Amino acid sequence: MKYAIVKDGVVVNVIEYEEQPSTPPAGFDVGHEAIQADNVSPNWHYLNGEFTDPNPPTQTIVEFIAPKSLTDMILESPTELAKLKTALGIT
Repeated sequence: MKYAIVKDGVVVNVIEYEEQPSTPPAGFDVGHEAIQADNVSPNWHYLNGEFTDPNPPTQTIVEFIAPKSLTDMILESPTELAKLKTALGIT
């Protein structure tokens, strides 16, 4: 299992252990704590039992403007409307 090594509320490392390591984990100073966490990375924050990404992915919003229909293009231009009427033999 993966464990986040946390100090002062910040993940400083992520290490895989077979079982829960001691506190502090071997090789780390007092103040470090190992908390089981599969999907975290260094620099994530840990507060009240929750990990949060300090740089969450941003959501890109793409505004799509639908193209005008042929009918709309013809109706908004008197010249095009006149051409269509002539082509259809409408007076």
